[in-house]
Amino acid sequence: MKRSRTIILIIICGLIAILGGAGLRLYFAWHTSQDDIRKAFENESQKKENESYSALLKEQGRFNILLMGEDDVEGSRRSDTVLFITIDIDDKNMRVISLPRDTRVQIPHHGTQKLNHAFAYGGPDLLKATVENYLGQPILYYVVIDYDSFPEFVDMVGGVEIDVQKRMRYVDRAGGLDINIQPGRQLLNGETALKYVRFRKDALGDIGRIQRQQQFIKSLVKKAYDPRVLIKFPELAAQAMKIFKTDMSPTLAVQLAGFVQNELGRERMFFSMLPGEPAMIDRLSYWMGDVKAANAFLNAPVEALVSGDVTEGNGKNAKQVPFSTAGDDIAASKDGGGQPAEAAQNGAPAAKAAKKDEMTKEELLTLIKSMPESVAVLNGTGKAGVSSEISTRLQQLGVDVIHSGNAKHFDYQHCNIVYPTNASEKVKTTAQRLGTLLNIPKNLVRPSQQAFYASIIAGHDYKKLITLLDNMLKISNQ
Repeated sequence: MKRSRTIILIIICGLIAILGGAGLRLYFAWHTSQDDIRKAFENESQKKENESYSALLKEQGRFNILLMGEDDVEGSRRSDTVLFITIDIDDKNMRVISLPRDTRVQIPHHGTQKLNHAFAYGGPDLLKATVENYLGQPILYYVVIDYDSFPEFVDMVGGVEIDVQKRMRYVDRAGGLDINIQPGRQLLNGETALKYVRFRKDALGDIGRIQRQQQFIKSLVKKAYDPRVLIKFPELAAQAMKIFKTDMSPTLAVQLAGFVQNELGRERMFFSMLPGEPAMIDRLSYWMGDVKAANAFLNAPVEALVSGDVTEGNGKNAKQVPFSTAGDDIAASKDGGGQPAEAAQNGAPAAKAAKKDEMTKEELLTLIKSMPESVAVLNGTGKAGVSSEISTRLQQLGVDVIHSGNAKHFDYQHCNIVYPTNASEKVKTTAQRLGTLLNIPKNLVRPSQQAFYASIIAGHDYKKLITLLDNMLKISNQ
């Protein structure tokens, strides 16, 4: 009898916590400090007697976890979902990358096969070793999710709201599966949520399912921050103990969850899928992953993630790695994906600025005069003279440019606007109106610890900005 136990989610560490502890021990573990969590994981990495674990913690302040789930088909155990999670203690962010189960990998002692076969051959330990070798990233812990209690768990948090983009219909009588979910924004109960993340009978197959799983995870993470859910912690703890299996100690799991809950906002949780393309080899379908692009996402400075500019390669060969944050309110695309189809295909930013009608001279001058503070222009391309070209045009339009110089790095693929994290309302207003003036997508107007002013950072698409400014100058001179 076919029985699929697709895994989902992750309330990621927020709910891994629930593996143990109670009373005062739980309270103090939950309220752990950044130094406490670092020391705890340094001690654990030393117990593993592997220098790569300790080096990753000491040099980069982060560690990795592998989350996996089983697909039990006629007694054959395979990992239906594999999620590689890296948690950065120092820079306070978390990155999650989904690995398609058909990814072509080398499984130790078993040769080249699909990723999901590793679990069948050797359980979580062999799958962990396979992913470590494939990504070149040491994994400190693994987490396996048991699905039998999952619907009840979702019901305990009050269900999860999902915007279903199209009807999802599939019947497998032999496997006892009957999926019939109507389109539209709706609150999914546990049983329907399980069907939602199991569904893969669309044009994108497993890739579409991964995208829907990430959409579900984001909605679940959002729900986990709801105070009405937090007060159910004891009940959730008991239920989660039935779902999660891990080689992490209960106390350490609670400390980790407390760190994620207390120190990380949803905008500091980043999600991606292993970039690559499908291929047929010896009549078998595989996902040929781009490991370099995956590691570009996993190893990128947090500033690049926040700005939306993560690239692999240099110069003309550079390509953007698509990803999103847990704070993005994305819906599955019409072809079943969790990222906008255009972004998934060409690495464009997830949010596109709507094409606006050309402003009149009066509208243009009014918008410029409404900026209460001066602005800065930073070169994020590395090409000489870019910030000067933009500054000159802005000043000719009447924008007060207080500084022109270089950005912290030159890997910005798209123009960004940043402002100080502790900025006054006037500075925030200036940044927002500068974004409106320059037609910058709202998701690329954001706070930055490195910013001193409301600043435009020129990306490698700066020529579009130059053209826009030249058109504005023509309008202003009419």
